Amino acid sequence: MRETWVFDWPKNAQRGSLTSVFETLLSEKKTEFGIFLSYYTRAAGAIAENVRLLEVTAAKPALRGSIWLGFHKVYYNACLNIHESDPEKIRVDFAANRSEEKLVLTGPDIPEREPDEL
Repeated sequence: MRETWVFDWPKNAQRGSLTSVFETLLSEKKTEFGIFLSYYTRAAGAIAENVRLLEVTAAKPALRGSIWLGFHKVYYNACLNIHESDPEKIRVDFAANRSEEKLVLTGPDIPEREPDEL
């Protein structure tokens, strides 16, 4: 399983600073980032919340690279009175397309489990 999301380039990010671009994008699209990361946490029965930028690594001329996102993996179970959260981090690759004003984020490739045989 590998998830990909496309975001519009943030209009009010500082020119030339990828860190600023991702911080602006996270502040504007915090819910969407939580949904994106929840695709990776749902197998454990959790959702992702409190997403934050940890690090940006880019190749020159900064059109491709990766970011590290920190988040809390939150478990809810009302029947057992559980509300726990574990700190997590994940590496997400990005590709910037400045001509189309798009930013493509691609999560890690996590192999899906094959069905059990009877």
